[in-house]
Amino acid sequence: MSANHDDLHVRHSPPTSTEPPRFDHAELAEILSGRLAPAATFATTEHFNLQTARAITVAESNGRASIYLAAVSTNLIALAFIGQTSRLGAAFHAFALILLPVLTFIGVTTFERLVQSSIEDIAYARRIGVLRGFYVDLTPELEPYLALAKPTSEHHVTRAIVSPGGWQLTLTTAGMVAVVNSAVIGSFAGLLLQTLGVGSLAVTLTAGAMVGATALLIQHRRHRLVLDAYRPDAIDRAAILVTEPQRAERERVPAS
Repeated sequence: MSANHDDLHVRHSPPTSTEPPRFDHAELAEILSGRLAPAATFATTEHFNLQTARAITVAESNGRASIYLAAVSTNLIALAFIGQTSRLGAAFHAFALILLPVLTFIGVTTFERLVQSSIEDIAYARRIGVLRGFYVDLTPELEPYLALAKPTSEHHVTRAIVSPGGWQLTLTTAGMVAVVNSAVIGSFAGLLLQTLGVGSLAVTLTAGAMVGATALLIQHRRHRLVLDAYRPDAIDRAAILVTEPQRAERERVPAS
């Protein structure tokens, strides 16, 4: 018997509010009834999995940033050797003009992935917060022992979590990589102008500084736009979308 895909439904559509319903202790105990122990086990397991996922995002961010910074440092050493042997001649300019665009590509992709990882970390932390709310609803006696923030509105929650200041963005790993990217891009622009013989040293330095500053502003703006577009239900959708059990489909299968 062929499967009818029209019977496949998503259990939940994108929610109008990302806040879970809250119940007092008696209501929650009545709803769960005999499923209280499995529900608590599931919640603690999910909590552990989310903590592991957060640790993975941090480890990946550190790894990607370390790889990029190692590439920058080793290529700078290579440029120094080429510049010394060629006395900053044509070989140096050719080598640098090939190398710096590659570093720029590695830097931009690293920056983008670091921004994604930071958003994923925020989403995982928010899901952990939802589970902590479940723990308190289930056992209100735990509340004095947990650090809990209770904002007055959903808008306040979202803005407080994903809208840090400009300097705070610079302090992140993505912000640090953005500064290094800007230096690489500005150096490439200045070296290109010098190779083409456009203007004096002051002109090339000024142009390189302007290009680097523009690149930094673009990356900072990109970081801000991604944070502002953050929605909890848009992160890791493959893990949070659940389909309805195909009971009707199984009932239509004739018994052998």
